[in-house]
Amino acid sequence: MAEMSDRRLLLASARADLLDGTDLLDARSPAHPGVPDHVAASWRRSVAGGVHPDGVESPYFEELDYGSRLVRCAQPVIEQLSEQIADVPMCVALTDNRARILVRRDSSHGIGRILDRVSFAKGFGYEEGDVGTNGVGTVLEFGESVHIVGAEHFVDTLQSFACAGAPVRDPFTGRIEGVLDISCLSDHSTPIMHSLVRSAARRIEHNLVLDRDQAQQALFDVYSRVDSRTRDAVVAVGARFVVANTAMRTLLAAPDQEALHDQVRFMTQRHATVDHELDLPSGVRVRLRGSTVTLGDDVAGMVCLVTLLREAGSAEPILRPATALPGRAAAGSSSPAWCAAASTVRRAVRAGETVLVLGEPGSGRFTVLASARPETCVRRIEAADVVSDPDAVARSLTTAGPDVTHVLCNIDQLPEQTADDLVERLEGLGRPVALLGATSAADDRTPRQPLLALFRQSATLPPLRHRTADLPVLTRELLRDLAPHRELQLSPEAFRVLGRHRWPGNIRELRDVLADAVARRPVGVIEAGDLPAHCQSSSRSTLRQVDRIERDAIVDALRQARGNRKAAAAALGLARSTLYRKIRHYGITD
Repeated sequence: MAEMSDRRLLLASARADLLDGTDLLDARSPAHPGVPDHVAASWRRSVAGGVHPDGVESPYFEELDYGSRLVRCAQPVIEQLSEQIADVPMCVALTDNRARILVRRDSSHGIGRILDRVSFAKGFGYEEGDVGTNGVGTVLEFGESVHIVGAEHFVDTLQSFACAGAPVRDPFTGRIEGVLDISCLSDHSTPIMHSLVRSAARRIEHNLVLDRDQAQQALFDVYSRVDSRTRDAVVAVGARFVVANTAMRTLLAAPDQEALHDQVRFMTQRHATVDHELDLPSGVRVRLRGSTVTLGDDVAGMVCLVTLLREAGSAEPILRPATALPGRAAAGSSSPAWCAAASTVRRAVRAGETVLVLGEPGSGRFTVLASARPETCVRRIEAADVVSDPDAVARSLTTAGPDVTHVLCNIDQLPEQTADDLVERLEGLGRPVALLGATSAADDRTPRQPLLALFRQSATLPPLRHRTADLPVLTRELLRDLAPHRELQLSPEAFRVLGRHRWPGNIRELRDVLADAVARRPVGVIEAGDLPAHCQSSSRSTLRQVDRIERDAIVDALRQARGNRKAAAAALGLARSTLYRKIRHYGITD
């Protein structure tokens, strides 16, 4: 008992120091070694967030989804846990991932009345920013289970309680869906509470797996089998979720992963198997090899192996004629920046000078270079080709006649030694070579200095998002390429949707978007609803991966329901008010 009293005194002293402005809770200070790190960090967040230490100000939310999938999967576990604690005055509570209480089950009326006084009840929110350190909000901030006892609470009115909380994660996405909490008076606290709540949270997670629809489960099963047999990067992309192994998560930056997921969704609708190369926003090029997963007539998604091309053993052939170039679409522009760059390239090529074109992947670098010498055979050389087979590149350069133009692509990706060797080979030829170059302007990387010396002129192509006024002519020419001899046009609303999109993949992405729309609407007027889901948001902010998945699921549900929001909400398992809020949040247009 004396030990407990001493601990309360230590915590009270540390909290008083913090409130007085003397932060003795810094990890480097030995003044209060008895304060757990996660509690000290939570106290500092509470002070910084303006939480008042004298009382609880828990907000109430009128419209919550009390019949959500999380609640449905948690109910049997909560029933079982309530039976385990029936002889002790405790409560079991479940919140969503915003700390809003969805379920509270009391073992006695007494504990229920006491908790009502501090608004720990259905509909109320217990985020750390509202009520300070507690067994729900602190779990969401910390990302792990916690056991908060007595004076470890930041707010005075909560210090008579003890609470143990554990996160409930979606096993597919890793996202925290909610928090399971056991609360009681601090005098009844026991370390077993922490063990009980963690074990129960794991059982809810297991129920979440079982509750997945059969198509999602089939996709996850295939992903698990593929992942168990390889050390390569593996990703499974479905309509509503993405799961990836550690190799995949560490292979690419977040924007590149999001672009890859969007591309896989395109391919899922159009191909049963793929072996595809993809330029990502950062300039990285990857190879995707995968297959769709089906359940009966339904396509669940696609599982892909992903490799960086410079590390892959099977790069594209060295000699590539310029085929299937969307020349009119890439060059059709009234943008001053585009026209100036294209003019610089044409003048340099006609004068027999080497020229380097900078621009983001998909912006038309290769097309502009190739179209500057239409009378010649254009051979495309990737940086990966130079790395994997430099002798073949040298032979191509050495044996080529005057009617052959070489375009060296993505030269910023060449390792220093490889770049030096290439320059030495070119200088040793003893005769001029029709050499053009393309490199990325998407980041701060620049080609090696010896390579820059090979070029006499340079030009930079603007990204598509900087020349959206060109969308009418670009879409007209691309539709002509995609659907020759067919009458196709875009509605004004479809044009507005395209104009709001950021186009990280530039003209290549625009072509893919239109190809997807043409598959949905092969003739007539393409409406906004025919465009892919990832184009349907007017929000310019960068979305997290899970937000993109949620947004796409909402767009798909609205499309399936023909715009009927009530039906879409039912299909998604959302309250209508929640769906309306998410539609506004993501800027989804009808």
